[in-house]
Amino acid sequence: MTDGENNKLKEKILFTFSTQEFLKKDKIRFYYALKGRDGKSGLVSATKSEHLGSAVILVDAKHDQEWQDFFNLWKIKFTRRKVYEE
Repeated sequence: MTDGENNKLKEKILFTFSTQEFLKKDKIRFYYALKGRDGKSGLVSATKSEHLGSAVILVDAKHDQEWQDFFNLWKIKFTRRKVYEE
């Protein structure tokens, strides 16, 4: 990779989390907050993030703290990793 190509990379954060300890009603409430009741108006949409799987979210680095606060508010254990996307 040359120096010119490096400028094209965007820093992202990959969050993985678990709702395994939640009761069913709490999981539903959490996913409503995540994706919205209509599937379009939750935090995923508001931050233009990607819900890659049932427990994986890819987020622009500028929204990192917002997502950490969200998971902490819900008392959800999560991991985060920096990744780079072209």
